[in-house]
Amino acid sequence: MAKIDRAEGITPSLIDDTADGLRRLTDLLLRVDENEPAVVAIADELDRIEEALERNTGPAEFHDPVCGRGNALAPPLKMERLPDGSVRATGSLGLPYQGPQGLVHGGMSALMLDHVLALAHPEERTQIEELVVRYHQPLPLFEDIVITGCQMRNTDEKPRAHGEITVDGRLAVSAEALFRDAPPPTT
Repeated sequence: MAKIDRAEGITPSLIDDTADGLRRLTDLLLRVDENEPAVVAIADELDRIEEALERNTGPAEFHDPVCGRGNALAPPLKMERLPDGSVRATGSLGLPYQGPQGLVHGGMSALMLDHVLALAHPEERTQIEELVVRYHQPLPLFEDIVITGCQMRNTDEKPRAHGEITVDGRLAVSAEALFRDAPPPTT
């Protein structure tokens, strides 16, 4: 099994470690009482950190919104390509990904499936044209999930992929993607 990561075989960077810290802070911020006096001091400290970072910014780099460790918005998923070419992601989602109380937001499920299906169909010059998502049961927060994606047989010459999100072996969300040729990159 091959791990899918832009920095494969490379020690995580300080940006990756910092993004992990921001994920933890976001989760904690969602749990703190807004009337807690310490929140004012924390907000002031975050303003100081923001100012320090602003003085040292450069051109924006690409940090994937689903599996980019350097993107603090990316869910904490471990992605891997299996020997048969399919893709599997595992992890657990916390409060930053909540929709209805105690459940993962449906848009987050769709985003993760979109990404896994694109990885399962690794042709360079294609993109997803249509994504059909079906919600079979609520996806709970804080529980281990498995996201899988694989190519489907092409019965009509159009490339397709199928994916699922399961929790405890039960199907929670499924999706099918139809691919098309991607437009040439703009420069």
